Amino acid sequence: MKSLCLEAVFVCCIAVLKSTPETVDHGGHKTSHLKDGLHNPVFDQEALLGSHKIDEFVELPEDVRIKRLRNLAKSHDANNNDIIEAHELKEWVLESFRMLDREEAMEKLEDEDENNDGKVTFDEILHKQYGYSEEDLEDVQKEAEDDDGANVFQLITDDRNRFAVADVNKDGFLDETEYIAYFQPYDFPYMYDVEMERAMKDLDKDTDGYISIQEFIGENSDEETRLSEMTNFEELDKDKDGKLTPEELRPWALPDNNESAVEEVEHLLSICDDDKDGHLSIDEIVSKEDEFLRSTATDYGRTLHFVKDEL
Repeated sequence: MKSLCLEAVFVCCIAVLKSTPETVDHGGHKTSHLKDGLHNPVFDQEALLGSHKIDEFVELPEDVRIKRLRNLAKSHDANNNDIIEAHELKEWVLESFRMLDREEAMEKLEDEDENNDGKVTFDEILHKQYGYSEEDLEDVQKEAEDDDGANVFQLITDDRNRFAVADVNKDGFLDETEYIAYFQPYDFPYMYDVEMERAMKDLDKDTDGYISIQEFIGENSDEETRLSEMTNFEELDKDKDGKLTPEELRPWALPDNNESAVEEVEHLLSICDDDKDGHLSIDEIVSKEDEFLRSTATDYGRTLHFVKDEL
């Protein structure tokens, strides 16, 4: 019971030969809503703070923490009534997810920006991710005759295509905004076509334009994964014809954060709405600060550190 309270406190407030290349995930908020079958409190922390770095500034003076928590909550009170209504809480969570996406992308951009000019070329991505230069690609293409080489070359080709679409001004560089679209394409509609093309190419082994359940599950899945993917397939197969069209596959290939945000709002209200009126007052949020600070979970983090003391 105590752990539940501690959880609730916060919420209310190269080539492949040289190294394994990264695979593109399917978007959505990265931290799992569940951990070992239970609600993951880190999900709540990140959902409201908008940062993975949630343990940096716990030593702020108490009056500063409380003031910043109130201001943080107040900044999401769109109609200025000292209440965070469900739709405001949802937008708060979505905004935090966008901040998390940007934080992750900027960390990756800094890592791949080899000449530290604040932007990246495809050459830099190619070298950092795969250990190759453009001059090496002819040899890579030759190696594509075997299965492993083909996989590597396809990954590079997919990344190049994604880079080209993300490079909106076609200057051969990705600036910060363009890189976020490259790294987190599910938030950028102009990236959808190239991502869906990649997803279909990955899954549609018989190239018939549809994804069968066998293609969706794959060949090397364990039993637990198979059962999970079968459930996912059934939910995606809206017309129940046993195959997925590109449109049916799209929520899986390009998920947004909306569903996660709705689930998080429902969870936060169920845990934090003491008077059960369907929303959170600023006072309800702030009242949890003292108990939270005594817990071992060092929340608030960077967001409270940077929230202004006056709005």
